[in-house]
This record gives sequence, structure tokens and C-alpha cells, in this order.
Amino acid sequence: MNQFFICNENEVNLKLKSLTKAETSVDGWAIFYIDKATNEKWLLTRYKPELQGAGIPVLKRLPEPTIEQLIEIAMTSFDKNNIVGASIELSERERHQKEDFREKLMARLMQVDTAGLDSFEKYRMKTIIYESNLFDATNRRDIVGKHFTEILNDANYYRTISQKAKSILSHIGE
Repeated sequence: MNQFFICNENEVNLKLKSLTKAETSVDGWAIFYIDKATNEKWLLTRYKPELQGAGIPVLKRLPEPTIEQLIEIAMTSFDKNNIVGASIELSERERHQKEDFREKLMARLMQVDTAGLDSFEKYRMKTIIYESNLFDATNRRDIVGKHFTEILNDANYYRTISQKAKSILSHIGE
């Protein structure tokens, strides 16, 4: 089993016991570790730091996956940490690095036949949609310096994807 993300605080703390601290970012929000047994590199960071308690601690294996790899991890992994971590990572990259993932992820989700999904696959779909904020119609693109038609097009982009995400949730009984 390839583990890319550890999102459960107890599991993070347990894994940290087997890792050696390598360095800390200048701002102190990212701590890099190495697993001397496997030579794997890990990054301890926090998702959604605006939340109480400074957010969700997440340990992620390096190198960081691409958007396409994150979608693949979320859509195929049987490890709940990987599904949650990859989904939140998509949202975080959009938020901080302006990496768009929505059309690619929605296209992949639309390929799933929602009829007859088992409880785990329903969990997967729900988790991906909620943790990636795919259901949220808020325009996340910059508006400064844009013509109002560009802003309307951006808003419509998010609204359309949100509607599709909500339709999937409706089909799986959420």
C-alpha cells in the first residue's frame, strides 16, 4: 500500500516517531522529515490553518504529487488518509498556488456510475466533493483588473461545477 498522506493527528504523531527531523521552513509552518529506514522524505504541514487549533496536521510524502496524480490517488486509493489528503491538497493548491483542478476532477467523477455504489465508494465520492470544496460555487479566481464579463464567466464556471457536484451527491443519497 502506498501511503501519500496521513491526516489523522494520532497517526501523524505515531509516524513522526519513526522519522528524523531534517529542517523547518523559515515561517515555521512546514517541517521536513526523512525516514532513514526507507529514505522517504515527508513534509508536516497544516491544512486550513484558519481553523481553531491552527488547522489539520497533515504529513505528506514527498515529492508532492501533480494535480493529475492527486486526482488518481483520491479516485483509486483504499486508504482514507490518502482520499482525504489528496482531496484537501487539491483545494489548498487552488487556494494558494492558483492551480486549477476542478474540470479534471469533475470529468473523472462524472465517469463513475453512481448506481449501486457500495458504502466505501459513496464515502469516497462524498469525501472528494466536500474536502476539495467542489460543491462550493464561490468564485476563487482573481477579479481585480478584469472586465465584468470575465468575472461573470469565472463565476459561472464555479457555479456549473458546483451544480454537477451537488447532483452527484444527490445521486448517492447525500
